[in-house]
Amino acid sequence: MRRSSVHLLYFSQHGGWNRRSNVHCSCFLAQGLLSILRKLKSTPDQEVRILLLGLDNGGKTTLLKQLASEDISHITPTQGFNIKSVQSQGFKLNVWDIGGQRKIRPYWRNYFENTDVLIYVIDSADRKRFEETGQELAELLDEEKLSGVPVLIFANKQDLLTAAPASEIAEGLNLHTIRDRVWQIQSCSALTGEGVQDGMNWVCKSVNAKKK
Repeated sequence: MRRSSVHLLYFSQHGGWNRRSNVHCSCFLAQGLLSILRKLKSTPDQEVRILLLGLDNGGKTTLLKQLASEDISHITPTQGFNIKSVQSQGFKLNVWDIGGQRKIRPYWRNYFENTDVLIYVIDSADRKRFEETGQELAELLDEEKLSGVPVLIFANKQDLLTAAPASEIAEGLNLHTIRDRVWQIQSCSALTGEGVQDGMNWVCKSVNAKKK
């Protein structure tokens, strides 16, 4: 088993940036995530930047923990920026999980540069916020630094009976009008894991195609 190096960077609204570096741990990455990383590998230590955005309470952190096969029984809202960089077996994966509260969203643009894939998470059961989440997504797609970046929309919380199907969300957000990049909407439940792997397989293919 290989030793991994984990660097954590947190943002506090009152205390500013706090960095904890060179935290060493012996751990196995989830097999599913490792298989994705192997597919992404074309050069040693290839860096893949995945930007995980969406409104607050959309399920972003639960999704991230599900990918890493971590405990999802206790999830707290991301109050700022939680950036994890993991180095393991020749791979470097940066997942930028950024809070979705309205007061935090203006800071999203600070992390657009060099993004390989944008993952946008939607709470499919919160129909009252569809218009708001659509506006935020449209603004992201208009950002120059995200021009041409593949986007995966996770229609999350499909385990709830009140969840709108992905097809309905796609129509409501006019996703069919997107012409400047590849995109995909994927039904999923971050709670049960259903659909998550399918979405990440699409991410893998999109990154490989973009880097050719």
